[in-house]
Amino acid sequence: MSKTTKVIVRQLLLLLSVLLVLSNESMADRSREQTQAQLDRACEMAREAKLAPMREKFIGECVKNKEQPDRRSCEAFYADFGAQSGNRAPLFYDLPECVEAFDFQNSQRKR
Repeated sequence: MSKTTKVIVRQLLLLLSVLLVLSNESMADRSREQTQAQLDRACEMAREAKLAPMREKFIGECVKNKEQPDRRSCEAFYADFGAQSGNRAPLFYDLPECVEAFDFQNSQRKR
């Protein structure tokens, strides 16, 4: 094998090694993103399970007390109940599912 051929082979092997490393990192990133999305969905589902009955109670009171013209208006008024509003923090991000999602997201920063 000529000297030039050996150099080319070495360069190709190096290039293949780099591509393999990048491919593995890309797969790990995708897997991490999928896990984060799954944890975020679990958090939001747990939050909604806590918020829905509270929201319905407020909507019922709104209709009963005629705070808005009709039920649809009351539903629209309370549609974002539990979300961040002004200086008030969003509700129920202290649920275990949300803490797990938060911790997983922050674990990436510790690497």
